[in-house]
Amino acid sequence: MNAVARPWIGLVFKMLAVLAAIFAFVFVMRMMEDRSANQKMRDNGVVSRAVVTAKELDQAKYIGRRGNSRTVDYQVLHIRHVPKSTVRFADFPAKVKEADLPAAPPPSGDPLKDSANSGVMFVSQALYDQTKVGDVLVVANTPWDSDSPELVSDVTAFDGGAAYYPRIGIALILTVLFWLIGRRISKAAVLAASDWQKRRADAAG
Repeated sequence: MNAVARPWIGLVFKMLAVLAAIFAFVFVMRMMEDRSANQKMRDNGVVSRAVVTAKELDQAKYIGRRGNSRTVDYQVLHIRHVPKSTVRFADFPAKVKEADLPAAPPPSGDPLKDSANSGVMFVSQALYDQTKVGDVLVVANTPWDSDSPELVSDVTAFDGGAAYYPRIGIALILTVLFWLIGRRISKAAVLAASDWQKRRADAAG
């Protein structure tokens, strides 16, 4: 390895270690955010029956800093539900059965009035494919996301963000690995420089 380039290569590996640590931190923060959102739904959510009124496929285009773009597909269900349901999430289904959940009234034709029971759900491709207009879903929402409910089954099945664990683990392993490589290269550079100075001093003497 070139003696001049060695310190810079060591620095590059150390910077990669810092970058990997940042990714690990981001994954941890996202996991904590998902946990917080799930707990808020469990603590403050209300449950109702929702009727699927329409299905829609949507796309969003994201442009990066370098001008390259990517397209993300979204599967959207439009529903009618009861955002101000009196059934608390904690009471379903132990105290209130699905058949007793409130359901939204049929559309009145007044857009302003009907909007109070309108909601939009972004769902997986599998759920989108198996759902048809007129189907009834059991959904939950909180006061601050009343128009974006979630399936009660998804809230209940939340695993605490376990999907983030492998990403966090890989990021931490890369952090340690890159840092050790960078430190080893940097130490080798220091030793090489010291050895060169010693030989130069010996030659001069």
